[in-house]
Amino acid sequence: MTVRQTVLSPNRRASAGPLARPFARWLRNRRTRADLARLAPHLVQDIGIDAKAARREAARPFWWG
Repeated sequence: MTVRQTVLSPNRRASAGPLARPFARWLRNRRTRADLARLAPHLVQDIGIDAKAARREAARPFWWG
C-alpha cells in the first residue's frame, strides 16, 4: 500500500481567491484600524489626519471598506 501526497501548487491556492480576498481585506482593515486607534496623538498628526478623523476611522467596522 502506498501513501499518496497531494501538494498544492501556487496556482491551485489562487483558486480560493473569491473567498480569500474579502477575508484578507477584513483582516487588514481590522489590524490597521486597531493600529490607528493605538497611535499617539503626535503620530496621528504626523500621518496628516486630525484626532477626530482617526477616531472615526478606527471605530468603523472591519467589513466597511
